[in-house]
Amino acid sequence: MDRVADLGHGLSGAAVVGAGWAGLAAAVTLAEQGVRVTVFEASRSLGGRARRVSIDGVDLDNGQHVLVGAYRETLRLMLKVGADPGALLLRLPFELRYADGFHLRAPRLPYPLNLLAALFGARKLTFSEALGATRFLISLRARNFRVLPDCSVTRLLDEHAQAGALRTRVWEPLCVSALNTPVERASAQIFVNVLRDGLTAAREASDLLIARTDLGRLFPEPAAEYVKARGGAILLGVPVRRVARVPGGFRLNDAEIFSCVVIACGPHQAGQLLVQLPALDEALSAINAFAYEPIVTCYLKYPESVSLPAPMLGFSGGIAQWVFDRGRLGGPKGLLAAVISASGAH
Repeated sequence: MDRVADLGHGLSGAAVVGAGWAGLAAAVTLAEQGVRVTVFEASRSLGGRARRVSIDGVDLDNGQHVLVGAYRETLRLMLKVGADPGALLLRLPFELRYADGFHLRAPRLPYPLNLLAALFGARKLTFSEALGATRFLISLRARNFRVLPDCSVTRLLDEHAQAGALRTRVWEPLCVSALNTPVERASAQIFVNVLRDGLTAAREASDLLIARTDLGRLFPEPAAEYVKARGGAILLGVPVRRVARVPGGFRLNDAEIFSCVVIACGPHQAGQLLVQLPALDEALSAINAFAYEPIVTCYLKYPESVSLPAPMLGFSGGIAQWVFDRGRLGGPKGLLAAVISASGAH
C-alpha cells in the first residue's frame, strides 16, 4: 500500500473492515482518489467507539470525546465530507477549569505568548510552578521532544521537578485524558508527542473542540454518504470472519475478491483476521502484546435548572476526572456526562 492512487482501481475495488472513524477515514481517502470502496461493519451503526446511541428517545454518544486543534487531518476530512467543523464543534482556547477553583486559560495570542500567559496567569498555580513548567517545555524542545530511553510519565515529571498543582491539575490529567493510561505506566515519549503537537505548535493547535452535535453527525454519517455518492457501499450488520490471500487480491468471507483490504477494526477484533494472513505475523504479535485500559462515560440527568459554570469542568481526587454539561453543547438541559478514565483506585 505504497500509494493510495494505485489501490483498488480494478474491477474488484477496495474493502475496508470496520466503519469506525479510522475505517471511514480510510474509505473517504480511497474514494477521494476515485477508488470504489466497500465498507464492512459488523454492527448496525456507524462510528465504532465514537458513535451515537439513543436511550429513551434521547440521542447520546457512547462516550464523551474532545478533539483538539492539532487534529488537522480529522478536520480536513470533516470538511471534505461536508461536515463543517465551525458549525459542529465548539472551539475554545486551551482551558483547564476545576471545581475547586483552579483555572488555566490560554488567550488568543500567538505561541508561545498564549502558553506563557496561561501558565503565569493561572489561578491557584504559583509563580515557581509556572516557571517550572516553562523550563520543562524548553528542556523538551531542546531535546527535540525525544525521551531516550523512554520511561513512565511519572518518572519524566519527577526528573523535571514538576510538582504541586502543576502536576495534579495540568500534566497528570492531560496524560490520562490523552493516553487513557495511568501516569505510572504511560509512555513519556507518547505524552511528550502530545505536548509537542498540542501545546507547543501553532496557537490554534491547542484549542479544545467539543462537539455541538452527536458523534454520528460529526463525521461517520456524512463520511458514509460521501463514499456512497462515489460508487462505494456501506454494509452494516455484515461481519468479516474470513480473509484469504488469493490471486488478484483478497477474498472476504469466501465470497467477493478485492484488490486490497484495510483492516480498521479494534485490535481485539483485528487479531482474528490477521491470524489468517501469515505475512502479517509481526503485526499480530504486536497486537497480542497490547494491554487495555477502561474508560467510562456516565450520563447524569438532573432538572433543567442544573448547569455547570463551563461546558467542561475538572474534578480532582474523586471518581470522575471531567464532567461535561451537555445542555451547554446543544443537548438536553440538565444532562451531564461524567468521564472516568484509566484504571486505578477510582
